[in-house]
Amino acid sequence: MKRIAQVFLVALVVSACGSKEGWKDASLPEETRVELLLKEMTLQEKVRQMNMTRGDYLKVEGEINEDKVAEQVGDLGLGSIHDFYPKTADEYNTVQRITMENSRLGIPVMLMEEMLHGYLTEGATVFPMPIAMGASWNKELMNKVGKVIGTEARINGAHVALGPTLGIAREPRWGRVAELFSEDTYLTSEMGVQMIQGMGGLEPKSPFSMIAGPKHYAVHSAPISGSNASPVLLGERTARMDFLPTFERAIKEAGALNVMSAYSELDGIPCTGNEWLLTDVLRNEWGFKGYTVSDLGAMRFLWNVHHFAETPQDAIRKATQAGMDMQFYDFTDSTYQATLIDLVQTGKLEEKYIDRAVKGILYTKFSLGLFEEPFITQERIDEYYHCDDHIQTALNIAEEGIVLLENDGTLPLTPNKYKQIAVLGPLANYAELGGYTASGAEGVSLMDGLNAASPKTQFVYEQGATIVGRGTVIDSKYLFHGNGKKGLKASFFNNMELKGEPALTRVDEEVDFEWPWNPYPGIEDDFFSARWEGYIKTDVDVNGWVGTSSDDGSRLYINDELVVDAWKGTTPITKAKYDFKKGVKYNVRYEFFDNQWHATASLRWSKKDEGIARAVRLARQSDLAIITVGENTKTVNENRDVATLGLSSDQEELIKEVHKLGKPYIVVLQNGRPLSTNWVSENANALVEAWFAGEQGGNAIANVLFGKTNPSGRMPVSVAKSVGQLPIYYNQKPTTIYRYVDEDDQPLYPFGYGLSYSSFEYNNLKVAVDESTGDFKVNVSVDVTNTSKVDGKEVVQIYVRDLKSSVTNPIKSLKAFDKQMVKAGETKTFTFTLGKQDLRLWNADKKWAVEAGEFRVMTGSNSNDLSLREEFTLQNSYQLEN
Repeated sequence: MKRIAQVFLVALVVSACGSKEGWKDASLPEETRVELLLKEMTLQEKVRQMNMTRGDYLKVEGEINEDKVAEQVGDLGLGSIHDFYPKTADEYNTVQRITMENSRLGIPVMLMEEMLHGYLTEGATVFPMPIAMGASWNKELMNKVGKVIGTEARINGAHVALGPTLGIAREPRWGRVAELFSEDTYLTSEMGVQMIQGMGGLEPKSPFSMIAGPKHYAVHSAPISGSNASPVLLGERTARMDFLPTFERAIKEAGALNVMSAYSELDGIPCTGNEWLLTDVLRNEWGFKGYTVSDLGAMRFLWNVHHFAETPQDAIRKATQAGMDMQFYDFTDSTYQATLIDLVQTGKLEEKYIDRAVKGILYTKFSLGLFEEPFITQERIDEYYHCDDHIQTALNIAEEGIVLLENDGTLPLTPNKYKQIAVLGPLANYAELGGYTASGAEGVSLMDGLNAASPKTQFVYEQGATIVGRGTVIDSKYLFHGNGKKGLKASFFNNMELKGEPALTRVDEEVDFEWPWNPYPGIEDDFFSARWEGYIKTDVDVNGWVGTSSDDGSRLYINDELVVDAWKGTTPITKAKYDFKKGVKYNVRYEFFDNQWHATASLRWSKKDEGIARAVRLARQSDLAIITVGENTKTVNENRDVATLGLSSDQEELIKEVHKLGKPYIVVLQNGRPLSTNWVSENANALVEAWFAGEQGGNAIANVLFGKTNPSGRMPVSVAKSVGQLPIYYNQKPTTIYRYVDEDDQPLYPFGYGLSYSSFEYNNLKVAVDESTGDFKVNVSVDVTNTSKVDGKEVVQIYVRDLKSSVTNPIKSLKAFDKQMVKAGETKTFTFTLGKQDLRLWNADKKWAVEAGEFRVMTGSNSNDLSLREEFTLQNSYQLEN
C-alpha cells in the first residue's frame, strides 16, 4: 500500500507540473507547491515577497484606504505587513482581497504582528510579562496562554507572531529581561515550546492557529555590561549548550517557521550577517523550513553600526547570503527591492539566495492554509475576542506567577478583618502592564483587586513615592517666544547635528513628545534633531529642579548656560537644581536628537513633594499597610538598561519611613527584572514578587494576599544582592567562586525559590537506569508530602550533574520539573524520565554526545535546597545527530 501511495503522489506531482497553476492544488505537499509556484515568479515578484510593508502605508488618518492599498500592491503583490492590527474583519479582508486580485499570481499577504504577552492591539487579552509567566512553572497553563494569543491574533487576521523571546535571562541590568522566561535553558525551552504549540505551531491551518517567530536569534540576552545590542562575548560551546537549545526545540518540537535575528554580534560576527547561525545551524543542522526576518533595522546595523558592510547595498548582500530572508524597515521598500534586483542582475548575488528566502516565505503561507482560506469572519472575532475564558486564563497565569519571598505569618490576610488598610506606593492605583502592550490597554489595579477581595475593609490610597522622579511637564502657560507669543519656536532637521536649514519650523505650546515613527511629514523616521527656543516666565516662584527626559540625546540651556546635559543618549530623567523667580524672563534653548527607533523629548521641572509624609500619616491611622513598589516601562523596557538593581527614586525611603511606625506592613513588588531588595527582605513582614502581572494583576495579587489563592510561583531567575555579584545565575561552572571581602557568595533569592501557605516534605528519591535497548532511560521518582493543613501546589525540581566529563559542566542543571496540587496531609509521587537530550553535552570533538560515567540527581524545593541526592552510572556512551 505504501508503494501505491508513493506512485499516486508522483502522478499527482507530474500532473500538477503540467499546469502553470499546479501550485494551487492543496492535495500536494507544501514543498512541492512552493517549487511549482517559484517557477512561475519573476525576480521582481520574488523580492516583493521578501519585503515587509508598514501598515500605516495602507491607511489615511488611521483608516484603511483602498487606493493606498492598491498603490502598495501594484501588480507584484505584498509579502508581509507589520503594524497593521485590523480593527474589523472587513479591514483585513479588504487588504487581502486587493492583494490577491491586483497581483498577477494572487499570492496572499501575511500579517506579522507583535505578541510578546498578548496580541498587541486594543481589546486583546493582556497576559503577564514573560518573566512572570516563567515564574508560574506551569507548562499546561502556558500552553493555554499560547492558545488564547494564537486564537485572538488569527481570528483578527494575524498569521505570524514576532515572539516569544527565547533568550536566557542572565543579565538583569538589561532592559529586556522582562521579555524572557528564565535564566535557565530547560525552563525557557519548556515554556517556549508550550506557548508556541498552544499558538498553533503544530496545526497552523486552523482558523484559530498561527505561526510563532521566536527571537532574538541568538545569544542576544547576554550583552556585555547589560547594555542593549552590545557585543556578546561567548564561545560556541556556551552558545550551543545554553542559548541555542531554546530555538532548536521551538523549531523541531513546536513548529516555529519564523526566526528573528538579533542586533548584537556573537564572537565578532553580527548575528544578522552570521552564516554559521542563519545557515549552518538553523537550516543545515535543524532542518528549518521557514524564513528569517531581521530585527527592526538590524540589517542596516551591518553598515552603520557594526561597520561590517561597506555600504547599504553591501549590507543587504551580506545579510541575504548569510541567510536573512526578509527586511524589517531596514531600508525603504523601494531601495531594498531595487538593491536585491540589481545585485542579482549584476552578478554580485546569486539568485539561489533569493530563491531560498522566497521558498521559506511561501512554505509558511502554504502551511498556514492562506491560499485556501485567505479571509476571516467578524462572527469569530465577536465570539472569541477577549472572552470570559481568555480573561480567566489571564487571571490564572498571573496568580501562579506570583512568588511569596518573605512571610513572618502576616499573610494570608483574613478578608474583612481589618477596618482600614493603607495602600501606598507608585504602583498601587494603576495597572502597569509592561512593554509591548497596546497604548489603550487597561488592567485591574491593586486597589481595585483589594476592594473586591475584602469589601468591608476601607482601603485608603496615597502614592507616596515615585519610580522615576520625573516631575511634571513645564506647562504651556509659562512658555513664550518672540514678543510674548505663546509656546516655543521649534526647528526640525533631517540630521542629528542641528545643521543647515531646518526641514520644518513650527510653534509648540509645550515640549512633551513621544514619536514612534517620524514626528511630522518631511522629517525622517530616524537620525533627525530638533531645537526649541524661547523663554520661561512664571507667575509664581518655582523652587526645585529643571530637567529633560529623552530618547535619544538632549540638552538644555538657560540664559545661554548649559544647565542639563544628556547629549550622550537615552535617559528617563536628567535634572539640575534651579529656581525660577516670579515674573522674570529666562531664555531657554532645548536641543534634541534621535538616533534609532522611537523618539521622546520632554522638558520638565519639579517642586517639593510631600508625598512620603502624607503616606506615613495614612499608615499611622491604619491597621496595616500594603506598599507596592517596583518599576515601569521608563526603567525596564527596550533600551532601558540600568547600572544598579535596587528600588529607584524614593521608594525604599517610603518603606523605611512606614517601618518606623512599628505597624505591620506588606511590600508587593511589581517589576520586570529581579530587584536587589536587601533591606526590605530583612525588615518587611511579608514580601511578594508579583511582576508585571497583566490585565488581571490586581485581582491576582489581592487573591494571594487574602488567601483565596495559595502562592505557588517560583523564581525563574536568581536575585543578586548587588551588581557586583553578577553574573549570579545558578548553574555556574565548578571553578566559579564568589570570594569578596564585602559580600558573601549567596544570592538574595536562588533560582526556583518560593514560599507557600503550605509546607512540603521530600522523601524516597529513587533513580533507575535502563540501558538494555541500545538507548537508555533514567527513571526518577520522589515522594512529596503536604505536611500542613492547607492544600497547595508544589513545584518539584530535578537537577543533574555530570560528575566527570571531557569538557567542564555546571555543578547542577535543571533537567525536569512538575507542578501539581498536593492536598493537605497527602503524599504524592512525582515521576520523571531523562534521556539523551537531557544529558547531552557538546564534547571536545564538537559533537553532541552523552558520555559514559557517573551522574548525580538532586531534588528539593529550589536550586539551593537539594537535600535529596542519588548517583547513577551510564555504562555506555551515546552519539547524537548534530
